[in-house]
Amino acid sequence: MRKAAAIALALVAIAVVGCGEREEPEVTMAEPEFEITGEWRGRLTQKNLEPFTVTATIVSLERSKQNVVRYGGIECAGTWEYLGATETAYRFREVIDRGEGKKCKGTGTVALTPLTDDRVEYVFRGGKISSRGVLGRQG
Repeated sequence: MRKAAAIALALVAIAVVGCGEREEPEVTMAEPEFEITGEWRGRLTQKNLEPFTVTATIVSLERSKQNVVRYGGIECAGTWEYLGATETAYRFREVIDRGEGKKCKGTGTVALTPLTDDRVEYVFRGGKISSRGVLGRQG
């Protein structure tokens, strides 16, 4: 009888200790099942500017210095450093460090959301600026 009472007491203690704890959902960065590497081109809109073109070459998610972006119309260029992905979008840190004028310096975040096998939605945010558009796979 003592053994049964001890087991019952142990089960109650475990239940009481476990009641105050809540398991937090595990946050994971899962890449979309989509091949993002390659060359992308599109037309972007940004407040106070005429629409302009972008060409991005994503060579590697591991070696970000190889990922080059060029903006036509504003004549700026830089690199995209891969930050990670959610189930819906790839995220990159953009560093613009080449081009003419004050508009060609800065950083921000680019999100590329797959729309089809050959098209992605582009959204940039950084330095009180946002731009958006749709890019198509080249080649």
